[in-house]
Amino acid sequence: MKKLLLLVALLSLSSCNTGPKQGEPVDNQGITTFYFIRHAEKRSDQGSDPELTEQGKKRAEAWVNYFFLKNVDHIISSDYKRTRETAAPLAAAHDMDVEIYDVRNTKAMDLLKKYRGKTVVLFGHSNTINGYTNELQNDSVYNALDDNDYDHYFYARVSESGKSSGVKESMDFMED
Repeated sequence: MKKLLLLVALLSLSSCNTGPKQGEPVDNQGITTFYFIRHAEKRSDQGSDPELTEQGKKRAEAWVNYFFLKNVDHIISSDYKRTRETAAPLAAAHDMDVEIYDVRNTKAMDLLKKYRGKTVVLFGHSNTINGYTNELQNDSVYNALDDNDYDHYFYARVSESGKSSGVKESMDFMED
């Protein structure tokens, strides 16, 4: 009789589980996620607003693979050829437009207000993407990327209550 009562109790508890089942998406309601990505390799023979090199175009395509199974709500880019060209393949793959932001006047807290609860991929520059991550964390942990560093990006999450975490990641999925 005790075994039967234990079995009934376990079955009752398991039927009350309201969490997602395996394979179902997890609801991250209230979580804002940012991927701060530097533009890909740029040409050095085109002045202050160059296009991407062939290697840069490959890197831009590699982002499509990285985000293949990830939810993306917005793709935004500074208004430079190299950042727009880096964002374009991902936007096309997700059937989205690239939203343009003003790199000189946009603050991380403005981005957080505008995109609260969304997943955003922002394509920017070596000396700006670290600042967005730092500002969201109210810290100054991350320095600007080196001029030749195209492999690193920043990932930041902010809860509805304002708790945040950021991390510097490496693009280890780039094919040569």
